[in-house]
Amino acid sequence: MKKLTKLRTKLNLQENRLRENFEMLDQIRADAVNDIESLTEDFQHLTLVAESIRRNYRALLAQNQLLKDTLLSIVDECDCWPQNRCDSCQQILKIIACDNSEQKPDAARKYRTILSQLRNLG
Repeated sequence: MKKLTKLRTKLNLQENRLRENFEMLDQIRADAVNDIESLTEDFQHLTLVAESIRRNYRALLAQNQLLKDTLLSIVDECDCWPQNRCDSCQQILKIIACDNSEQKPDAARKYRTILSQLRNLG
């Protein structure tokens, strides 16, 4: 009888461990499904954000083009000659051409500084 009791106890312990392992695996799987659902929601949100950024950027580009066209029409309607533009038209054309050559080296230097700082962090 003692042997049967020990055998049942041993089987019960094994069965309990097996059941606990199954429960743990079920919890892990449920957590994984929840994590995947959460990631899906995050990706959907990121997609909406990216679409919004794209729409806003397209609108900004359209506004910039409208502004450039307006400025060019101001230059075209001016009474000055194309070979001898007035100061206002020269400024407008310089702005449209993005002739900021004096600012470019400083911007490049700042970019290189930031880039090297980021590399030093890693």
